Amino acid sequence: MKGLPIVVVGAGTAGLASAILLARQGMQVTVLERVAELQPVGAGILLQPSGLAVLRQLGLLAECAGLGAPVSRLYGTTACERVILDTRYEDWQPGSFGLGIHRAVLMTALLNAARQAGVRIETGVTINRFRQTASHVSLFQDNGQGGERLFGDFCALILADGVRSTLRAQMRVKQWVTPYPWGALWSIQPTPTSSASTDLRQWYRGCSEMFGVMPTGRTHANPDTPLSSLFWSLPTAAHDAWRTAGLDAWKTRVRQLAGAGAEPFLERIKCSSQLTFATYADVRMQRWHDGRVLAIGDCAHAMSPQLGQGANMALVDAAALATALHPQAGSASDARDWPWVFADYAAARRQHLRYYRQASRLLTPLFQSNSRVLAVLRDGALYLARHNRLGRYHAVTTLVGARTGWLFSRYDEDALCAWRREEATLHQALP
Repeated sequence: MKGLPIVVVGAGTAGLASAILLARQGMQVTVLERVAELQPVGAGILLQPSGLAVLRQLGLLAECAGLGAPVSRLYGTTACERVILDTRYEDWQPGSFGLGIHRAVLMTALLNAARQAGVRIETGVTINRFRQTASHVSLFQDNGQGGERLFGDFCALILADGVRSTLRAQMRVKQWVTPYPWGALWSIQPTPTSSASTDLRQWYRGCSEMFGVMPTGRTHANPDTPLSSLFWSLPTAAHDAWRTAGLDAWKTRVRQLAGAGAEPFLERIKCSSQLTFATYADVRMQRWHDGRVLAIGDCAHAMSPQLGQGANMALVDAAALATALHPQAGSASDARDWPWVFADYAAARRQHLRYYRQASRLLTPLFQSNSRVLAVLRDGALYLARHNRLGRYHAVTTLVGARTGWLFSRYDEDALCAWRREEATLHQALP
């Protein structure tokens, strides 16, 4: 089985970033994607310093920062302007920031880098199952005649095909996938000049209503138009009722909550098709590896979007996998001890991911539920944290991706800060 490549299933953030870093270590890497044509589409995302550090490692930080928009704080109020949330990146390190970016910008940068690294990318490929032996993993797909055919043999399989992965269930690992009862309507619109800001702005009514606006930068296709991402929290069971009520009814609710801050954006939304409804799920696994198979990114540990850590954790996963492989650098891909590599990766990611899973579960009902009691508790807890130096630091270190535990944190802050060595260049590139 000499010379077998690694196969990555899923051409999203985790899959492409992993493929790039592994290819740069001299590995043969094949990426399989079920979509027939990779198109730069998607919503805006917030990249934290944890993700920016990996973009720097990938050599993509300047490109992404040049099109992204700096975010200086998360700022949330009630409809009557009572402050609920005010988390500032300055409280972590002076000059630091998050980066609002269109998903298309990140994916375009990753795709181009993967091709330049020699990664083989095959689209329109659906894999139905895998079978692993002591020496390799075999992938199978439909043969079009009611049976299946062997797609190919690989030295290791990395599953990065997201929350809805069908291959994850074939791993000999206990796992749980629980849909969240709440989702979000989102839209990306040009930013009115009067609404330009470096705040990720949110408005709340209890825990049940939330409207937000995030600076999202520009795109490769339209580099002269700054964009913003809009999002509105909504129970999944209420989506049909929302459509039945009509767009004007929704705009009225947004105006009642966000007032003048929402109006310039609402004027640009003329029909409900400009709003996409996104749903989420919680993915838990007893462990992320099974022999020569590893799950990463949302496929392994999808969580609520409340902390905005999805893309960041996917990027950090990729960097951790490359680090786990480094001690065996120089070995042929099929000569490596892949079960050991994957176990080492899992050990390195365990504490970091455990904390963010717990924090995500804690925060979700505080911002997406119908509980009046939780709204009071949330507002009181955030008030105390906001007016306490230790509370502010805990909140911002959680935001930037720097924590591994509730009381103590041993995350490599040198790695998190590495991207700031290019800070002057980045600030020149930022719009």
